[in-house]
Amino acid sequence: MLDKRFFGCLFIQWQIVYLPTPLCCASRKRLMSRPLETTSEDVKDAVKISIPRYVLRGQGKDEHYEFEVKITVLDETWAVFRRYSRFREMHRTLRLKYPELASLEFPPKKLFGNRDERVVAERRGHLEKYLKNLFQVMLDSADSPLHTEGTGLRLSKHAICELSPFFKKGVFDYSSHGTG
Repeated sequence: MLDKRFFGCLFIQWQIVYLPTPLCCASRKRLMSRPLETTSEDVKDAVKISIPRYVLRGQGKDEHYEFEVKITVLDETWAVFRRYSRFREMHRTLRLKYPELASLEFPPKKLFGNRDERVVAERRGHLEKYLKNLFQVMLDSADSPLHTEGTGLRLSKHAICELSPFFKKGVFDYSSHGTG
């Protein structure tokens, strides 16, 4: 199925080829260069990440909480459900690849009470704060796939999923550590 961007490009091409004055210069410049004029503040505003809720899954000794991670990039929104262990795994992996994340505070593991509703609610808030800080650092990091300033690229779902499989839907569907 073809999307609006494809038809928009076709329409602009048609105007350029067939009309004597396709678009006024200012309009054409705005349309053609919009992705290149994105500032770092625009990019930071274009990414929204939250953990609006958590759910109890499994039974007996396999019972665990999963946190809903909701990500919005420009006009695309998706959600994944992840256990705390997947957050911790992502943090360890990214910290090795991106040294600038070493100072980022990650919510500590709890040996007791990790199924207590109050502890889980508090953990949800800490994990959300961690993700927001992670995105802030990665948007500014020149080595990150999320860094678009000066590159002419646009931030996308693909770039976020390239940062870590943690953000891909369906990646952990069949494991014991979370669902997509």
